[in-house]
Amino acid sequence: MHTRIIPYHLVATDSDETKRLQDTAHPTFRSQRFNTAHHTRLDISAIVPESPVFTHEQPPWTAYGYTLWHPLIIRSQEMASSHIVTIPSFLSDDMMRCHASWIRTNRFPFSLVAETVSTWKSTQHGQALLPLLDDKQKWFIRLDQMSPKDSPFGGKEPSSTFEDVVVKICSSMRAWGCLQREQLEAKQQNREMKIQLVLNAWDDAMDPRREFRAFVPPPTARGAARDVTQLQVTCVSQYHWPLPLECAFGFSLQEPARLVCAGANGVLQSIKTFMQDEMSVQVTGLLLQYGFSFDVALQRDGTVRLVEVNPSGALSGCGACLFNWVSDGRVMYGLDEDVEFIVTMDEGGG
Repeated sequence: MHTRIIPYHLVATDSDETKRLQDTAHPTFRSQRFNTAHHTRLDISAIVPESPVFTHEQPPWTAYGYTLWHPLIIRSQEMASSHIVTIPSFLSDDMMRCHASWIRTNRFPFSLVAETVSTWKSTQHGQALLPLLDDKQKWFIRLDQMSPKDSPFGGKEPSSTFEDVVVKICSSMRAWGCLQREQLEAKQQNREMKIQLVLNAWDDAMDPRREFRAFVPPPTARGAARDVTQLQVTCVSQYHWPLPLECAFGFSLQEPARLVCAGANGVLQSIKTFMQDEMSVQVTGLLLQYGFSFDVALQRDGTVRLVEVNPSGALSGCGACLFNWVSDGRVMYGLDEDVEFIVTMDEGGG
C-alpha cells in the first residue's frame, strides 16, 4: 500500500477555480482535476486500453440500488432500525410539480407540499408510515439511488415528519434526478414507476469526514478472469475531499491508512460472499462487467462499516474523490499493482 498526500492548497485552489467557472459563458460544476466523472471513452481508452473482453461503458443503475444492498448494509452498521417503504407512483407528478415551481420562482411552494402530504397520508402506504414519521423519531432518508443531502432545507439533517421528507425530496437536484431517471425507465419498460424510500435510524456517530471511498474495477480491465474471486480494491480516497483530512479518534495518518485499507478489504470479502449467496446471476454479471465502488466509515475501535455501494468507472457518474479517472486511471483500474490510499492535508499536517 502506498499513501499519497495532496497538499490542501492545491485542492482549495482547484475548488475556487471551479466555482469561478460557474459564472462564465461555459460553466462547469465539476473539478477537472479532482472528483472527476462522466469522461468520454476516448479520454480513458488512451490510459486504460480496451480488449476483446473489456470495454469502457457507462454502467446501468441496476446493480447499485441501495435497497439491493440493504441487508448487507444493515448487518455491517448494526442498525437499530431501518425500513423500506414505497411512495405511491402517482405522487411523483406532485413532487416534480413542487420541484418545478421552486426552480421557476425561487420560492418553495409549501402549499403544494401540504397537498402532497395530505394525499400521501390518505393512502395505504402513507398510513403504514404514520407510526414512523411521528415528529419524534429521527431518520436518515434516501431514495434507492441517492439521498437528498443537497437540499437547502436541512438535507443533511434528520427527518421526522412527512413534511420533512417531501420538502427535502422536492428541493434536491439529486432526488429530482432519481425521479426523472425512474420515470424514463418506467416509460421505456412499459411499467409503473417504483419509488422506494429508505428510512434508517439516525446515527449521530455517522460523519462524512470519517468516510472513505474504495474502488473495485472490473477484473477484465487488468486482464484477469471475469470472476468474483478476482475482484480487488485498487485504491481508496478520503470521501470528504474538499476539506483537509481530520485524523479522528487521535489516530496518526498511518493508522487510518492501515485500518481503512484493511477494513475495506474485509468489507469487499463480505460483498463477494453476498454476491455469491444472495445476488442474482444477472446482477453479479453486471458488477463484474462494470465494477463498483463502496463507501466505508471508520469507527473509534478501528473497524469500518459499509455505508453504500455505488457505480464505478470513468464513464459513470461516480465521483473519483481525490483521484482523477484519467490521470490516475492505471491505479484506479488495477493496472498498477500497488494499492493507493489518498488524502489531502494542510502542509505540515499528519
